[in-house]
Amino acid sequence: MSPHFSSGTAAELDVQEKYEIESNNQISDLFSIEKSDSLFDVHEAKRKTSNLKYFSVVSFTIDFLIVLCSIFLMNYLKRGSFVLESQYITLSFLFISSWLLFSALFKKFNAQTYQSFKSGIIVISKSSASILYLVAVILILSGFYNFSRIQTIGTCVIFFLLEVLAFTIFFNIVGKGQFSLSIPHNKLIQNVGNFSLSILIADLIAFSASIFIVNYLKRKSFDLTIKYEEMLIYIYGLWFFIGLFTRKFENKNYQNVYYAFAPYFKSFILMFATMAIFVYSFHLFYLSRLQIFGSFVLLLFVEAISISLYYIYGLDAKKKGDINSVSEAKKIFNEEKLEILKKADLPKKKVKISVKSKLKNDYLQQNEHLFKFIEKHIDLNLIDQNDTKVLNTNTSYNVEVLENQSISLIINLHKVNDFRYINRYFLGVHKKIYNGGYFVGTAHTIKTHRKWFFEKFPAIISKVFYPLDFIFRRILPKLPGTKKLYFFITRGKNRIMSKAEILGRLYFCGFKVLAVTDINNRLYYIAKCVKNPSIDKNPSYGPLIKLKRVGYGGNTLFVRKFRTMHPYSEYLQDYIYENNNLKSNGKFNGDFRLTDWGKWFRKLWIDELPQIINFLQGEVSLVGVRALSQHYFNLYPKELQDLRIKFKPGLIPPYYADIPGSFDEIVESEKRYLNQKQTNRFTTDVRYFFKAFINIFFKRARSL
Repeated sequence: MSPHFSSGTAAELDVQEKYEIESNNQISDLFSIEKSDSLFDVHEAKRKTSNLKYFSVVSFTIDFLIVLCSIFLMNYLKRGSFVLESQYITLSFLFISSWLLFSALFKKFNAQTYQSFKSGIIVISKSSASILYLVAVILILSGFYNFSRIQTIGTCVIFFLLEVLAFTIFFNIVGKGQFSLSIPHNKLIQNVGNFSLSILIADLIAFSASIFIVNYLKRKSFDLTIKYEEMLIYIYGLWFFIGLFTRKFENKNYQNVYYAFAPYFKSFILMFATMAIFVYSFHLFYLSRLQIFGSFVLLLFVEAISISLYYIYGLDAKKKGDINSVSEAKKIFNEEKLEILKKADLPKKKVKISVKSKLKNDYLQQNEHLFKFIEKHIDLNLIDQNDTKVLNTNTSYNVEVLENQSISLIINLHKVNDFRYINRYFLGVHKKIYNGGYFVGTAHTIKTHRKWFFEKFPAIISKVFYPLDFIFRRILPKLPGTKKLYFFITRGKNRIMSKAEILGRLYFCGFKVLAVTDINNRLYYIAKCVKNPSIDKNPSYGPLIKLKRVGYGGNTLFVRKFRTMHPYSEYLQDYIYENNNLKSNGKFNGDFRLTDWGKWFRKLWIDELPQIINFLQGEVSLVGVRALSQHYFNLYPKELQDLRIKFKPGLIPPYYADIPGSFDEIVESEKRYLNQKQTNRFTTDVRYFFKAFINIFFKRARSL
């Protein structure tokens, strides 16, 4: 069982993956042991359980007797004898099998099914109609046309009437008030939609095309025979009225593609079964089963494809997706009016019961390394139990139900990779934590996933299948053409992300990363909540990116480059500098933001090629100091900053002419170049250009 802390009401607890918590009573049953107020409550519970079991046994026995009575009574009415002929014994077994199947599907022997007399009649009607449908379909498809239609249909009618009579007597005389249950408070509100003429027309076209395509496959011609032309009006009428009944022509907001497809599948089943009864009842056996029922099957296939494509490519644009822009992120914070009310600081109150012992001895007892990691970076003695939430969920709802700005520490033991909209999840957590509060989470990175994969499978299998696994979980979710298809198939679960992207998303959503570590092939992070994220640039995702740089006159310049870093890397510059500082050549030390193929791009200057567009637009010159980010620009001395913005940045920096070995040498090199350029701009650029050319092509100078 996943660990949870309680703060106030039990309804705030997390919902585990194995459970769907729908009421406070259910939560109490799962996460707490409550003593009965009296011994009477225990006896009362046992009595109700016994009554439910008694109802199941009695209802099954009575219903089975009704089945047998219906079969023999109809046989007597039709043939004047209770003795069944051999072929009708087979039909009786088919009828009894159908009765067992639909009784189980509709839970006929469960007392909780019967909320009222009306609900009981509805269940009986559905099961009886389903039995008739299934028997007719089996007889039509198997070619058994010699059974008496009156006896077959009459048995189903007698069964329905006897069931209604028996249920009426039982409900009003014997079982009234004994087994009916109150309707749950959490009953779902019906999803009501508007009738859509466009859906009806599209489905009509698809149905008509299905009829003529199947006719062509059967008869090698699109022309229908006279018999089928006469049947066409009945078939179209069947399609239309069943479509209205199943409400497949309505435009609704469904939770997912499976719910959206349900009305179409119900319509197919009803059309198929109703047509089978129609053919059987009127002896229309001259009609081709392939031609009639094949049209329904082909229509269902076309509808399934259309709905799937709509949910993959069409609906995604209308639905609320992830937060991927500055304006969207700021809107989330403005909704809470954090800028006006100010995000509440972590309260400086006396801790009643420290969370430390609970984490160590109960909730993280099986993960000692994680506890030590948290203890090292967070003073748990200052965190109260009631201000802590320990979750194990990939459902954002379990975060949304928490009170805003009410928690000091949130720990989610479920990997981030399973969240469909990660930024929305991070922003949701941000709203629940005090300013200065902590967020602990875990994720599978490219590195940890590869290590886990090779440890789980033998070496030969790992080497063969890991590239395929990498393509599916890493590449497909990133490509524009396959991204929506991937999320449609997997619902966003188990995709692999880089360490840089995960930490970058945290910074984008208003957190400051305090520490990271790998435990049992998982990345764990500790992030601190800040008041509001000071972001002013949208995250970059595509292969061609625009980087915000300090340009001529101190104005903003957007430099075009091919991507060499993982997505969201631009938000980690401060983090990399604080934790790794700079190498001797002025580059960031241990920069994990750089991709493997990005290193090769930089060695061959492929990433710089799009800057030609900046050059043609006159934003940069051929030779000049490199355009820097604001963070890197602030590392320079003030006098060099003022000198730098007097000139346009360049494609070929003085670095390749002087080859400095440290950051201080880079500063001196640029200062020397700019001072010379103030005196003689043209000759200075020509001289530095040829020096750089010789160093690059003959001395193999590279910027690593």
